[in-house]
Amino acid sequence: MLPREKYLERGIDSLSDTELVAILVGSGVKGKDFFSISRSIVKRIRKVVSNGKDICIEDIDGVEGVGIVTAMRILAGMELGRRVYGLCKSERSLVRDSEDAYGLLRDIGSKKQEYVVGLFLNSRFEVLDKRVVGMGSLDIVSVLPRDIITPALELNAALVVIAHNHPSGDPSPSEEDILFTKRLSEALDLVGIKLLDHIVIGGETWKSIS
Repeated sequence: MLPREKYLERGIDSLSDTELVAILVGSGVKGKDFFSISRSIVKRIRKVVSNGKDICIEDIDGVEGVGIVTAMRILAGMELGRRVYGLCKSERSLVRDSEDAYGLLRDIGSKKQEYVVGLFLNSRFEVLDKRVVGMGSLDIVSVLPRDIITPALELNAALVVIAHNHPSGDPSPSEEDILFTKRLSEALDLVGIKLLDHIVIGGETWKSIS
């Protein structure tokens, strides 16, 4: 499914970083499709940000297949996000406990489908990124530990918080929720990342799986 079709059918939360950029890129060039170009742009942006630098137009314009107009479009989108939502390094949200996490994830409580969302934190408990890692119909979703480990490693995260919603409105963890939490915690431990918490959100209430 193409990013634009996915957006219309499932909503913007379902799009990965690469898919969001792909919508801005629009098309590819000879020998390189727009997905490849988008992956290269995301990789370049993450590298610049991880080095503590500000992204400039030359950083994106230097990616093969990206012209100055596309680079300006992407930077304009990022700047708009920074201005509207405060998405800049000095304003990173802190998540030290389950309550902090719930404050950033509570929006999935109203979803009619089950969403699994991850908060990826550095060692100072600052949020590096918030990502939808799984979606399902009604109250069933299939997520594997690798779906969370992969972005955690990409972001060089030290801690992870995950949350999923129960469209029924009851936040009580199921036996499957508890078993998955145990498996995920063990899998993250193997790569040196700590699962800070897994919370279940139902409507406007939530419960922690410790």
